[in-house]
Amino acid sequence: MAVNKKKVGILAECVCDLPKSTLSNCGVDILYFLVETENGVFTDTDEITAENVISHMETGGSKTKSAPPPPDVYVKAFEKNLKRYDEVILVAISSHISHSCENAEKAVKLMGDDGKRVHIFDSEHLSTGLGFLVLRAAELANQGCTSEKILSELEILKTQVSTSFLAKNADYLYRNGLVPAYVKKICSALNIHPVLAMKKGDLRLKTIIIGNYDAACRYYVRLSLKGKDNIDKKCAFITHVGCSVKMLRAITAEVNKYCSFDELNVTTASATISSNCGPGTFGILFTVTDK
Repeated sequence: MAVNKKKVGILAECVCDLPKSTLSNCGVDILYFLVETENGVFTDTDEITAENVISHMETGGSKTKSAPPPPDVYVKAFEKNLKRYDEVILVAISSHISHSCENAEKAVKLMGDDGKRVHIFDSEHLSTGLGFLVLRAAELANQGCTSEKILSELEILKTQVSTSFLAKNADYLYRNGLVPAYVKKICSALNIHPVLAMKKGDLRLKTIIIGNYDAACRYYVRLSLKGKDNIDKKCAFITHVGCSVKMLRAITAEVNKYCSFDELNVTTASATISSNCGPGTFGILFTVTDK
């Protein structure tokens, strides 16, 4: 007796920074990025974590470089899922900041006719901003929606996701080539903390906050949430790199001052995300009802 396949399977990348248990409960498979240090190349999550990256960099390491899986890994993941689903959608990190979409498209071309059943969706986001899109795609897929319906909704949703982060300093951004040396020097000299935000797929400097970092954290939360009437209060994420329990409690309390979310989830950034922004970095990620 033939087993009926589900219509659409959803694939995510570890850089969506959602817990494995959450993705598993949604029926979403994960692809893992690679992180390279002076000691070798490691698989994110399974072989290296954010804590490992921070420890390496804080004890003299000068290099962390992240990359998506090569095309053959995408091929294997697509083929595995096509055994269970009629079609597969990969909800990918922004193509402006990673070669993920490019490698996935190469994989599709290697698959012949089977590649026609694979869809690559460029989220134009990262971290749990990307996570919002993964969760919605999974929700729609589990409702039995078609790939056309899912992709159409994701196109709208990606314009409604707010992805931003406050970095403690520009050191890691400089080490990984994301800002020039003069920016790092200025930030260090003047105690400047950069706020980075995703806009049309690019990670851009949104603003800077000068002074004590605890005060900067409170100001960033206020800047993100205060007076914003169009925030969807169903769910938000506090996603962080190496923040202490005390700091996370303070951030959570500050968030609750300005917006009472039905769900406020604290998640740890992947090694890939952490390697590019450094310890003490955190973001408040949410969606808006219009933009």
